[in-house]
Amino acid sequence: MKIKVKRKKRLTEFTLTEHGITAFFMALLFLFGLYLSRTLSIPALLLYLLFWVASYFVIHGMTCRNCVYHGKHCPVPFQGSCSDIFFSKGKGFGPMSAIGVILTYSLRICIPYAAISRSGSISDFISYTAVFMAFYYVLTFHTGCPNCINLQCPMNPEHG
Repeated sequence: MKIKVKRKKRLTEFTLTEHGITAFFMALLFLFGLYLSRTLSIPALLLYLLFWVASYFVIHGMTCRNCVYHGKHCPVPFQGSCSDIFFSKGKGFGPMSAIGVILTYSLRICIPYAAISRSGSISDFISYTAVFMAFYYVLTFHTGCPNCINLQCPMNPEHG
């Protein structure tokens, strides 16, 4: 079963107007993760912050540099617009770009889920997972993918 995203617009650059709600969920994901990491320990909180910073180098080096939005405001808030500072333009979107996304979000959520696992809190698990899923749902079906011009991305409405 293939999930197809419906085309809305073709934006060459995104503003806060287009992805404000995505930015909200991303900030909420970060802040909730910060809170959960702190419940684990101060070193876990510091590791969470380190992983979050490292995740930007992973996403910029593996994904953003290969995207048509390299150096521009892209569908994901706080990401593509700075990729040209650290990385030159890549050769194009491919499987490594997708792996970059998976690694990035693995870095961003591993400490909060470790904290949830340790505490055994079902409500924290449900709440954190709901925020994470809301972020991806809004990005994929409402603000990002439906307006994106990166035809090489498998989530693009016009891909393949």
